[in-house]
Amino acid sequence: MKLCFIINPAAQNGRSVSVWKQLQPQLDREGIAYQAYWTSRKGEGKDIARRIGEERVEPTVITAVGGDGTVHEVVNGAGMFPHVAISCIPAGTGNDFVRGFRLARKPKQALQRLINDARSGKAWTFDLGRFASRTVPDGVFASSIGCGFDAHIARAVNRSKWKGRLNRVGLGALTYAVYLVKELFCYQPTNLELFIDGRAYSFPKAWMATVSNHSYYGGGMRIAPSARADDGLLHVTVVGAISRWKILALFLPVFWGGHVRMKEVSVFAGRNVCIRPATPVPVHADGEEAGEGEVSVWVEARGLRVIGAETQ
Repeated sequence: MKLCFIINPAAQNGRSVSVWKQLQPQLDREGIAYQAYWTSRKGEGKDIARRIGEERVEPTVITAVGGDGTVHEVVNGAGMFPHVAISCIPAGTGNDFVRGFRLARKPKQALQRLINDARSGKAWTFDLGRFASRTVPDGVFASSIGCGFDAHIARAVNRSKWKGRLNRVGLGALTYAVYLVKELFCYQPTNLELFIDGRAYSFPKAWMATVSNHSYYGGGMRIAPSARADDGLLHVTVVGAISRWKILALFLPVFWGGHVRMKEVSVFAGRNVCIRPATPVPVHADGEEAGEGEVSVWVEARGLRVIGAETQ
C-alpha cells in the first residue's frame, strides 16, 4: 500500500508539527516510501485527499496527522474511494475518531500499527455516515453529526480566538466548557421533529439532537454509549425540554454514558434519520460547521476502510 500523510500544522496550535518531527525519522529508518502533504488553510485537507484518491489507482492509505477536524476533511475528500483506506496519527484536541475506531492514542504506537497493517495489506471496514443539509448537499462524517446547542457551542468555539490561546498551554478543551457556560443562558431551545426509518417523533423545546456512528464526541464524551462504528446503525440522542441548570448536570455523566438514564434524554437507533427543527439552529459534522436547519442523515454500512485499528 502507498502511504500518504496530510499534516495540519494548525491542529492543537502546532502539536501536529511536533508529532510529525518525531515520526518522520521512524519512517525513514524503516525504509518506508511515503508522501507528506501540508495544509495551509481550512478545507485544503479535503482537496488534497480527493486529488490523491483521483490520481492513484493502487491501494493507498491517507493518514491525517491532526485532530478530528483534519480527519473530517480527509474522509470527505477520499473516504468514498474503494482503493483508499483512512488512518490518523492523533495530534488534535478531541481525537474522538481515534477512540471510536480503535486506533492507538499514542502517535508512535499509531504509526507502528499503521506500518504493520500497510505491509500486510490489512484494512478494517467500518460504517460511514452521510448527510445532506441546505448548505452541504453531499457530506460525510466519521463520528457524529448534530443540530442544536452542541452545534451552537462548536461553532462558537471554532470561531473563537481563545481556543488557539488555550491550546498553547494544553488547555484547548477548556474552551468548550467556557462557551458552554457562556452560551447556556442565551441559547433558545426549539421544537424539533425527528424521523427515523419512517417513524416520526416530536420534541417541544429540544436542546439538541445528535446522530452518532460510534460512542464518542466532544473530546471523549460517551454521547451514544451503545453505538459501534461497525453495527450498520446510527444512534440518535435527543435532549428534550430541560432546565438550563440541569443541562450543566447532564455534561458530567455524559463522559461515562450515564446521561441516557435521565428522563429528558431519548435514545434511538436506525439507518435513515431526518432532523427537522422549527427554527434554523446550527448543524455540525464531526465538530465542523455544516449549515443550519433541517438535515438528512443515513448510514453507508461498511463504507469506510480504516488502517491501524485494534482487534476486539
